[in-house]
Amino acid sequence: MVILLVEDNEKVAKGLIYSLTQNKYTIHHKSNVSDTIKFLNSTKNEKYKLDLIILDVSLPDGNGFKLYEKEIKKRELPTIFLTAKDDEDDIVKGLELGADDYITKPFSTKELLARINKIVLRKKKNFIIKVKDIEFDIDKMVVYKNKKEIILTS
Repeated sequence: MVILLVEDNEKVAKGLIYSLTQNKYTIHHKSNVSDTIKFLNSTKNEKYKLDLIILDVSLPDGNGFKLYEKEIKKRELPTIFLTAKDDEDDIVKGLELGADDYITKPFSTKELLARINKIVLRKKKNFIIKVKDIEFDIDKMVVYKNKKEIILTS
């Protein structure tokens, strides 16, 4: 699993990189908005395919909420806000924007890993019932025959 960590605090970043690497995650670290946007634009290459973003809200050259809204959300990448902004309004804003989770600092690395695993499991869950050449995708409520969608009435 490949994670993009966007965190400007070097001590926090080093600790997270160590912990996540020990848990077999591949980590790319960026410390500001502009480097993150450049990296996201380079991830069209399969070599840099991302599975998750851990995003700080307060960055030296911008705001994580705006970065999420303008660059990350359209890519449909699972995102966890990891930030010192612990005001209820900020938490609600982050979740309403579409983030998968919001964790406030200080935080437990074990808790972060558990939340990452939860997102990974949710992403892997793809309930498809298959009988010969017919597939029913329960998550999407779609039926396929020979890999072609069959349009059904309600």
